[in-house]
Amino acid sequence: MAKDKCINCNAKPGKRRCLIKNMEQICPVCCAKIRNEDCSECQYYQISESFHIKKQEKGTSSASSYFGSPVMQKSIMEASMDLMNSHSKIGSEFDNNPDKFINESFEFFNTEEFSEFSFSDEEIDLIIKKYGEPVSEDGWFHTEDGTNYYNNAVLFIMNDRRYREFSKKIMTIFLKYYTKQEIDKAWLILSTSNRLMEAQFVLPFTILMFFRGISRWKLERKV
Repeated sequence: MAKDKCINCNAKPGKRRCLIKNMEQICPVCCAKIRNEDCSECQYYQISESFHIKKQEKGTSSASSYFGSPVMQKSIMEASMDLMNSHSKIGSEFDNNPDKFINESFEFFNTEEFSEFSFSDEEIDLIIKKYGEPVSEDGWFHTEDGTNYYNNAVLFIMNDRRYREFSKKIMTIFLKYYTKQEIDKAWLILSTSNRLMEAQFVLPFTILMFFRGISRWKLERKV
C-alpha cells in the first residue's frame, strides 16, 4: 500500500505525524525545514535540538585550546614558565615601563615576519560600514577623533574567536625565539598574547593589524 504524500510538499512520502500540521503525515525533509519552538513536544524536534547542542559543545571544546596540539601546549607552558622563573626581570620591565613595551612592540611586530597578520578586506568593510570611512588627511589618526576611530575599530573586530585564528601561528613564532634564546622578543610575544587573552585588544600588535588592512583598502581605492 502506497504511503500518503507529505502534507507540506505533496511530493515525498509522509513518514511522520506533524504536530503543527494537525498530525498529518510529513516527510523528514519538510520536518527539518519547518520545525520550530511549537514542536517542542515532538520527538524529532527533541532529537534535533539534542544533536545541535552536542555539536556546539564539541565545537566549543575543540576551539577552546589556543595553542594547538597537547605537545605544542606543553612546549609553550614550559617555555612560559622558564621565562617567568629565569627571565622575570625582562617581563617586569615591560609591565612597569609601558613606553618600552609599546615602542619595542611596534618595531618588532612591524617586521616582515608578522606581515600576514592583518585585518581582512571583509573586516575592513565591516569597520567602514559601522564607523564610516576614515579621514584621509595625514595625521588624522593622531587626533582624538582618529584615535577613537581605530580604538573602536580594533575592539569591534578583535575578540576571543579572532584571536584563536592566529594564536597558534604567533605562538609558533614565540617558541622559535625562545629556542634561539632571543628572550626580549619571546617576552614581547608572550606579554602581547597574555594581554590579548585578557581581552586587551588595543595593543601595538592589533593596531598594526588594523593599519595594514586600512592601507590596503586605501591603495585599492586609488586603482
